Amino acid sequence: MRIAIPTNGGGRNDTVAPVFARAPAFYIADVDENGNMISEKVIQNTGAMAGGGAGPMAVQTLINEGVEAIIAPQVGPNALGTIQAAGIKLYQVAAGTPVEEAIKAVVSGSIGQFTAPVPPTPTTPTAPAPAYGPYPATPAYPAYPAYGYGPGWGRGRGFGRGMGGGRGWGARLGYCPWTGMPNRRNWFARFFGWW
Repeated sequence: MRIAIPTNGGGRNDTVAPVFARAPAFYIADVDENGNMISEKVIQNTGAMAGGGAGPMAVQTLINEGVEAIIAPQVGPNALGTIQAAGIKLYQVAAGTPVEEAIKAVVSGSIGQFTAPVPPTPTTPTAPAPAYGPYPATPAYPAYPAYGYGPGWGRGRGFGRGMGGGRGWGARLGYCPWTGMPNRRNWFARFFGWW
C-alpha cells in the first residue's frame, strides 16, 4: 500500500504537519502487509503556496503519485471531496505524531479509516418559506381611492402630466371623502342626465 503523509520538512524522522493542503512536503512510502517499508520518497507540495484551491491541488499531486491512503490530522472540505471522489483511504492522527508511528498505526489497524460526517435528516417536515417574502398577498390600498391613482400616466385623468391634480373618477362615492365636495361625475349627471 502506498501511503502519503503531510510533513513539515520531509523524511522518515519528521513529524506529521498540522495542515494537509498547506504542508510544505509529502512523505510517500510503499508499505507491505507486515509494515515493512519497501520504498520511500519526499515530494514538494505544489499546492502549498496556491492562492486558492490548495486542497484539490495537493490531492491531485498525490493521485499522480499513485497514493492509496493518506494520513493527516485534518483535511478541508474541498480536499475531502476530492479524496473521496478518487477513492483514497483517509486516516486521522494527531499533529506532531512521528511519521514512523503513524505508518505503524495504520498498518496495525489501531486507527480506523476516517469517514465524513453525515448531516442529520429532519424528523418533522417543515413548511416551505414563501418565495415572495414576508409581504401581504395583496398590496394595501386606501379603503376609498376617490382621487384615482394620482397624477400622471393617464390614471389621474390629467393627460399624463399631472394636469388633473390626481383627481380621477374615484370610487364613485359622489363626493370627496376628504373635502366633502361633490365630484365631477355628479355635476355632469345633474346637468346632462347620465351616469
